[in-house]
Amino acid sequence: MKKFIENNNIKIENGLISYIDFDTRKEITKPFIIDINKIHNKFKTFNYQKEYESYGKIKDEAIERFQMLPFAYVYYYYIAKNLDVPSPREFVNEYFNLFCKKADNNKYTFKEEYLISDKNIIFDKAALAARILRSYNSFNREIEFLINFINTFKDVNIIYNLETDLFSGVDLKVEYNKKTFGMAEYVFTNRSKQFKEKKNTNRHDYSAIKMIDVIANFSYPDKNVTKYGQIFCYDNNTLKNVYKQIVS
Repeated sequence: MKKFIENNNIKIENGLISYIDFDTRKEITKPFIIDINKIHNKFKTFNYQKEYESYGKIKDEAIERFQMLPFAYVYYYYIAKNLDVPSPREFVNEYFNLFCKKADNNKYTFKEEYLISDKNIIFDKAALAARILRSYNSFNREIEFLINFINTFKDVNIIYNLETDLFSGVDLKVEYNKKTFGMAEYVFTNRSKQFKEKKNTNRHDYSAIKMIDVIANFSYPDKNVTKYGQIFCYDNNTLKNVYKQIVS
């Protein structure tokens, strides 16, 4: 997986987005300009619950445990190509188009050239689609935060780097007045906190960068998200609080 990401990294920095075209293998760099109101309006058209329920909310242990190329790559690759957010169905279809193929009896398997395991499996589309969609809203929150932050605070350089996100645990990086900060975004649940603690102690070394936790809380009195249709994003007070931590 690491080699694939190194060869297909996606970066957003200084008003530009760069990526490697999956088919031509050419590096493409273009202005990263997305209207935040357009994103909010598109979110309102998504029927996420219906799409997720159409796959039966399945949790197949075989597909849940199987190591595969990361969903984050597909989400940000769609962003890079289209300068737009994918719908739930577009997100699922893009992953299947890139990395999966049909097997016998209308089942699916992974394309051998993109395997990161020494074994392959055959699975129902619904099992993988449901797993993909469980990750979907975290990407929506992250990209909405990124776009909103870029548009709101012009004196701060905020950076997304897929490789750093996946392998260093820094979802977003911020540069301000010769200081560098990292952001870790996650949901305020016991499971998320346990997973974050595990990453802090076992997987990532944050000693070289000051980290800011951006935690989505869906419950009163500490709720800090706002809703666009069925998609929850951080509210403007959260952006302002993060900005204050950076410039103080």
